[in-house]
Amino acid sequence: MNKIAAGHLTSRLHVRIALRLAACFLIILACSHSALAQLSMLQTSGRSIVDSNGNVVQLRGVNLGGFMVMEPWMCPCDSGGLPDTYSIISELDSRFGVAEEQALIRDYQQDWITTADFANIKAAGFNAVRVPVWWGNFYPINNVSNSGWRSDAFTELDWIVNAAAAQGIYVIIDMHGVVGGQSTSDDTGQQNQNQYWTNDNDQGNTAYMWWQIANHYNGNPTVAGYDLINEPTGAPSNSAVISADASLYNSVRSADPSHIIIIEGTWGSWDWSMLPNPSSEGWTNVVYEMHEYQWNASQSVVEQGSVNQVNDFNNHSSYNVPGYIGEWNDFQYDSSTWQYSVNTYNNGGESWTFWAYKATSGLNPNGWGLYNPSYWATTPNVSTSSESDIISDWAQWTTANSFAFNSSLGFN
Repeated sequence: MNKIAAGHLTSRLHVRIALRLAACFLIILACSHSALAQLSMLQTSGRSIVDSNGNVVQLRGVNLGGFMVMEPWMCPCDSGGLPDTYSIISELDSRFGVAEEQALIRDYQQDWITTADFANIKAAGFNAVRVPVWWGNFYPINNVSNSGWRSDAFTELDWIVNAAAAQGIYVIIDMHGVVGGQSTSDDTGQQNQNQYWTNDNDQGNTAYMWWQIANHYNGNPTVAGYDLINEPTGAPSNSAVISADASLYNSVRSADPSHIIIIEGTWGSWDWSMLPNPSSEGWTNVVYEMHEYQWNASQSVVEQGSVNQVNDFNNHSSYNVPGYIGEWNDFQYDSSTWQYSVNTYNNGGESWTFWAYKATSGLNPNGWGLYNPSYWATTPNVSTSSESDIISDWAQWTTANSFAFNSSLGFN
C-alpha cells in the first residue's frame, strides 16, 4: 500500500473512532435524561436480587460473545486459522503496527455490536447483557503491568454500558480471561496458557485490573455486577479457585463497596458443592453462578439439566445467596426445550443469560445465536488481506446486514 492510500485509510479509521465517540456522547446525554433514571443499583437480599426500592429484579438476557473476546468458531474474526484473540492481535501488530491494530480491532467491535443490537435485545424482552472481556482489553499484549495500562482501556466498555443504559438494560462484566489464563481454552483470549494459578505476577496484575474496573464503575447503576473469573477449569484444586475468588473479591471491595460480585462454581463440575457458604468467607452482596451445557445429550437430559440446576440452588438455600445461570444454550432442540428451560429458571427464581446474542456457528435458525447468519458474508484473512479489505469485510457482519432473528424460539 502506498503512503497516500495508507494515509487515507488511517484517516477513515480515525473518522470512525471519532464518530463512535460522538455516538457515545449522545448516548450519555440520552441516558442522563431517561434510562439512567429508570435503572437503580442492584444488590442482593437473601436469595434474590433487588433494586434500591427492594423490588425483586430477575436478570434475563444474553451474552455478547465474540465481541471483546474473539472466538473464531462463532465470529468472523479470521479465515486463516489463527486460534484466538491474542494471535489475531499479534498478527495485526506485526503487519500494521500497534496503533493501526487497535483501530482495526475497534472497527471489528463497532461492526459486531451496534446501538441497534441493544434495541434488538430490549425488543426481545431482555433486561441484561453479560459482556465477556479479557486482559488484552485493558493491557497492551506486550506490556502487562501497571505502567502498561491502556489509555483506551474503558473506551469500548463505557460505550457498551452507556448504550445498554439508554435501553434500560443492565450489564454484567464477565472476566473471560484473567492475566496468564485460568484454563487452556481459547475463550480466555489466549489458548494453551493456564499460568494464572502458579504465577504471582499474573495474579497481581489480574487483581490490579479488577481494582481498576471496580474503581471506574463504582456507583454506576447500569452495571449489575462483576463476574470475577469465567470457567476456571484449569485450576489445580477447588481450594485454589476459592483462594483466587477471595483475593479478587477483596481487590474489588477495596475500590467498590456497593456492586454485586458474581462467583462461579466451575472446578470439577457445575454445582454448588464446590462453593462455600459466603458467610464463612465474609463475602456479602454476592451471587453464585453456574453454567448449564449438556453436550450431545438427548432432549430429556437437556431439560433435566435445567431442573437439576434449580434443585441444586434450592438444596443450598441455607447459603442465602441468589442463583444465576450465566451461560446455557438449548437452541439445538425445538422451541419447547428452550421454553422449558426458560420456564424452569424463571419459576425457580434464578437469573440467566444464554449464550449467545449472535454467532456464526450455523445458518439461521440452526446456530448458537438469537441472531444467526442469513448468508455467509466474507471473512478476512488477517494474515494476508489488505487493511482496507479487513475493514470492508468486517463491516459486512453487522446484525442488520448479515443476520436474521431466530424466530423458532419463544420468549416470555
